[in-house]
Amino acid sequence: MEIGQEKIYNEAFAEKGLNNVILWDVQNIKDGQLIRVKFISKSSQHRQGLWLRTDEGIVIPELSVEIFPSVTLWEDTAPKEVICKCFSKNGNLSVYNIWDKGNGSQSQGYTSGMIIDERDDGILIYKCNDYGFETDFTDLVFSIEKL
Repeated sequence: MEIGQEKIYNEAFAEKGLNNVILWDVQNIKDGQLIRVKFISKSSQHRQGLWLRTDEGIVIPELSVEIFPSVTLWEDTAPKEVICKCFSKNGNLSVYNIWDKGNGSQSQGYTSGMIIDERDDGILIYKCNDYGFETDFTDLVFSIEKL
């Protein structure tokens, strides 16, 4: 399986009966798709954020016209809402949560992941855990809305 082509589930949580914890999410998008990322809440003492990537790059029109291969948004430094324009030939947007305990960005841990709820209006709510099995998936909560 090529990374960024389909969701990757957290096997450690699956072994404990939680089959819906996602390490790496992949959403279908159109080339030139605008998305709105909204930070909803954070309960972790550690810095929290998210990482986005497409095969053709992402631009944040409010900040620049430069297209980046991937974008990192931190809850403590990014605006509460960020509009991104996603370029893609394969139609995939990769998403996962990141965190920093003070020694650099980390992700994809043994016990990290996201539970994703899709609302009736199509907005995706990501409830994140940075690490540890004792969690209510509220370390970071953010949403992604396709515009």
